[in-house]
Amino acid sequence: MRIAFVSTYPPRRCGIATFTSDLIHAIRQADPSTRARIAAIDERNSVRAYGSEVRWRIRQGTPMPYRAAARAIDRSNADVVCVQHEFGLYGLWKGGGWVGDHWIEGTYEDHLTPFLDELEKPALVTLHTVLPEPSPAVREAVRSIADAAHGLTVMAETAVDILRDVYGIAERPTVIPHGMPHIEPIGRRRLKAKLGLDHRQIVSTFGLVGPGKGLEYVIEAMPAVVARHPDALYLIAGQTHPELLKQRGEEYRNRLTALVEELGLTDNVVFVNQYLEQRDIIDYLLATDVYVTPYLDPNQITSGTLSYALGAGKAVVSTPYLHAKEALAEERGLLVDFQAADQIADAVNTILDDPKLKARLEKSAYRYANEATWPKTGARFLDVMRELVAEHPPVQKERRREKPLTVAHRLRGNPLIQPGDVEPQPGFEVISTINPGVATVGDETVLLVRVTERPKPEPGADARMVDLSGPEPRLVPLPGGLRPEQLIGMAFFDHQQEPPKIVIGYVPRDLPGLDLSDPRTIRYRNTAGGFTQGQTEFTDYLSHISHLRVARSSDGNHFTIDPEPTIVSATPLEEYGVEDPRITRLGDVFHITYVAVSRLGITTARLTTTDFRSFERHGTMLEPDQKDVVLFPEQFEGRYLALTRPMPGSFGRVLGLWLSESDDLVHWGKGGSRSTTAPTATTGTGWARCCWMPAIPRRCSPARTGPCWPRRRSTRSMGSCAMSCSPADTSTSGTATSASSTGRPTRASALPTWRSTTCCRRWTRYSGRWSFTRHPARLRSHAPTARPSDPPDPRRRC
Repeated sequence: MRIAFVSTYPPRRCGIATFTSDLIHAIRQADPSTRARIAAIDERNSVRAYGSEVRWRIRQGTPMPYRAAARAIDRSNADVVCVQHEFGLYGLWKGGGWVGDHWIEGTYEDHLTPFLDELEKPALVTLHTVLPEPSPAVREAVRSIADAAHGLTVMAETAVDILRDVYGIAERPTVIPHGMPHIEPIGRRRLKAKLGLDHRQIVSTFGLVGPGKGLEYVIEAMPAVVARHPDALYLIAGQTHPELLKQRGEEYRNRLTALVEELGLTDNVVFVNQYLEQRDIIDYLLATDVYVTPYLDPNQITSGTLSYALGAGKAVVSTPYLHAKEALAEERGLLVDFQAADQIADAVNTILDDPKLKARLEKSAYRYANEATWPKTGARFLDVMRELVAEHPPVQKERRREKPLTVAHRLRGNPLIQPGDVEPQPGFEVISTINPGVATVGDETVLLVRVTERPKPEPGADARMVDLSGPEPRLVPLPGGLRPEQLIGMAFFDHQQEPPKIVIGYVPRDLPGLDLSDPRTIRYRNTAGGFTQGQTEFTDYLSHISHLRVARSSDGNHFTIDPEPTIVSATPLEEYGVEDPRITRLGDVFHITYVAVSRLGITTARLTTTDFRSFERHGTMLEPDQKDVVLFPEQFEGRYLALTRPMPGSFGRVLGLWLSESDDLVHWGKGGSRSTTAPTATTGTGWARCCWMPAIPRRCSPARTGPCWPRRRSTRSMGSCAMSCSPADTSTSGTATSASSTGRPTRASALPTWRSTTCCRRWTRYSGRWSFTRHPARLRSHAPTARPSDPPDPRRRC
């Protein structure tokens, strides 16, 4: 079998690199015919001299190198891909950092899912860390990885329960314990003499040194141990964690050294400040009498050092993090509370005082660990990968030539509108100009653009703070001494002021209960109350606010943008802004549907105009949560029709488009709304690969091409779907076509499924060509054109 490993790899000094090297060696022991090649993950600016087994290199920092590695592995003759996952290696933490001795988590950008999405070969992913209390960003990343991988492995049964109960991952992963060398637990006196530590009772901890290890609590416990056992020695072996060393130098180690001197323990605590090879680790372990893991993270699911200590048959004292509670159950070790130096001292003394207890613990540890030695672990990994290859045999296919893009042509003037083109409102900065609605008024092309703004990061002299603790947000004076980087701004429509207006306030980033893991939202957990009545868990706010602004052009390429907002928040249901306009012309009147966002949910409102200079509001059309509503430009049997996109949050996942009817454009749902289009569960390429999306949004008004109505939707290219003109007919098949970068059409049967991603806002036929606007990367507005044959053929049966 040919296996491509994706991981860090020696000479990079980290636990995952050591694990992967040991795993490859173990797999080769289990089957000498196995061939291994490595895609090594490197920091941005590092250069390492790898051996010939490293065939690919991945530079951390952006998703692109991971995607490139996936394509290179697909071109190779590898049978299967084995990925060793740790969050820091496959993504970026943004907004986090060291606060005291604790690492504060920020927003997480996952780079492994793009790798897996690009990869066609079967992939087995080992999750080295499974957080029992993940942030929303981490939870979503793990769920995406689980969906994209062909198989998952974890190292403890506890991780299986967490993935099921916390992450909602129903398919059980394979449990393969962390491997460890087969160590004969003999030679303690000889190795003590070799290390120059004969006649000493050794208490040890080894591994990369950092604040999360809790080593200071063992040092604080040593006076009580030394009082009863004067020959006791605490051995701390391992270098400072490289990432900690880059950011804070030897600050933590220097504090430990100062604590040793303060407690008068210079003869009883020894530091071995070097990176330990496996042989060194085994020697130190075999010389050890009591091994201690005083780690401070209760969520730690795996500890390689604990596994090695058990494999060496050591009596272990540990804090009750997840791995330790499982591994040291049934009297295989002693557990103590976190940050409890007195309990550590008592446990160590208990073991050193009682040779029979010490021997019993050592025997139980060795018997337990013997089931997870590297030869057995390697054989189990090999079995799982063989099963994956059998389930997903390689498909020999001809290499397809990429065809030039001929379906649509981008205008040379793109982008039409950028954030820098728009004059921001006072106190704000424009961050995106997206999702424009389009209309033709006389000789002018009019864009109604969603302009997204956020408060400037530097609060002004009159800046206020938002008090989130009550039933309503309240502006209070901003305390002095707070730096801009300690604050996050938010804006909302304050309908209680007279006159009502949009206000800006700032919130301290360290406010208890504040969750900033998603850059789009500000989530506040307030068990004493919240904005929404009866909501005791959390309240969501937006970190930005949107309005609609008109831009005009005489040629469709060059636009003049109004200096002031056109449509702004005006009701409590528009508290967080107005978004995503969709324009339909009925007679001489333009009907604009737009998204109204508030703490009560997402709904759609409607307004009308004839000239895009004066507007009349008609209020909301449907109850929350309905988004992306678009009207048909004609009546059918005297009724108006609208496509809607339900977005429920309480139960189930309503996928796709619904059709709603009205007699007067005010009261909707006459005759009952019904689903018309939904993604399929079909696998493979084409439209079905996009069906993970929670819904099928529409981006523009339907356009008649004959006996059918094509509808646009979006994911990453563009597509259309033909539907019957008869409102009563919802059972007919549809034909879906695409205008993607490869120009490949897709035929869909049963309910139509679509493949597309560029967000089409409107299509209009000019001089034999279809022109449509869209936005890429959710930043600014572009406009390509397409041939008139691109919409569904009107002669084709719908």
